[in-house]
Amino acid sequence: MTPQVSRLIAVAAAALIVAIIVLTRKAWTSTLGHSGPSIWRIAKMTVSEARRMRVLQGVVLLVVLIMASVSFFSFLSPREQSRMVISSGLTSIAAFGMLLAIFVGAFLIPHEIEKRTIYAILSKPVRRFEFVLGKYVGALIILAVMVAIMTAMLCLVLAIQDHIVVDLPDSKFDPNLGGVVFAAAMSFCSLAVVTGVILLVSTVASTVMTVISAVVIWVLGSLQSQLHDMAANAAPVAKVILLALYFVAPKLQDFDFRMEVSNYLPLSAHGAVDAVGVGILYTAVVLALATIFFNDRQV
Repeated sequence: MTPQVSRLIAVAAAALIVAIIVLTRKAWTSTLGHSGPSIWRIAKMTVSEARRMRVLQGVVLLVVLIMASVSFFSFLSPREQSRMVISSGLTSIAAFGMLLAIFVGAFLIPHEIEKRTIYAILSKPVRRFEFVLGKYVGALIILAVMVAIMTAMLCLVLAIQDHIVVDLPDSKFDPNLGGVVFAAAMSFCSLAVVTGVILLVSTVASTVMTVISAVVIWVLGSLQSQLHDMAANAAPVAKVILLALYFVAPKLQDFDFRMEVSNYLPLSAHGAVDAVGVGILYTAVVLALATIFFNDRQV
C-alpha cells in the first residue's frame, strides 16, 4: 500500500471516528467514569471462559512441535537452517494466531446469545458498549498470551540452535531474536485488527456465519496487493468491486515482516508505525460500528 493511500485511509478513518463519537456521545458520556471496571470484569470473564477451551492449549502444543521439528534439518548449513527455523516459526505464529483469533472472536457474542448467558450479564448495570469492549479486551489478552508463548518457544529453539552450532565450522547461525520478537509483535497487531472485524460481524451473524466471514476477511486482508493488481486490469464493474474490497478489508499485508526477518533484511520502522497507526484507526471504527449494531440487536 502506497503512503498516499495510507494517509487517505487514516484521514477517512479519523473523520469517521469523530463523526461516530459525536453521534453516540449521549450513549457513553453519562457512564464514562463507570465503564472501566465493567469492561475489565467482562474481559476477565472472557479470559476465564477461554481457559477452559482445550483447543487453545492444543494449538500452542502443535506450534511448539512444528518449531522443534524444523530444527532437526541438520543437512542444511547453519545460516540456511536459521532462516528455515525463523520463517517456519513466524509463519506458524501468524497462521495459528489467526486461527485462534477466528475461533475466539467467533464465539465472543454469538456463543453468549446461544447459551442465553447474555441476558444475565445485560440485566446487571452493564451497558452494551461496555460488553462489546470487554469482550474485545478479553480476546486481546488471550491472543497476547498465546502469541507470547509461541514467540518465547521460537526464541528458545533459536537460542538452542545457536548454542549447538557455535563450535562448528561455518557456524554462521544468527538467531536474530530482536527481529523475531518484532515480527511476532506485528503479527499480534494484525490479530488485534482482525479480532475487531470478527467482533463486528458477530454482532449481526451466527457463529457459523461469523467463522466463514472471518476466513474471507483473512484471505482478503492477506491478498491486498493482488486485489489492487487485479483491479487495475479488470472490467469497470469488476474494478469497482475489487477496489471496494481493497479499501474495506484490513491491510494485513502491512503487518507482515516475516520475509525481512528470515532473510536478515533491514526492518522499516516507518512502515511499522504507519501500519499500526492505520490499524488503530481501522479497529476504532469497526468497534464503534460493532457497538452501534449490537445496541440495535434484539437480545
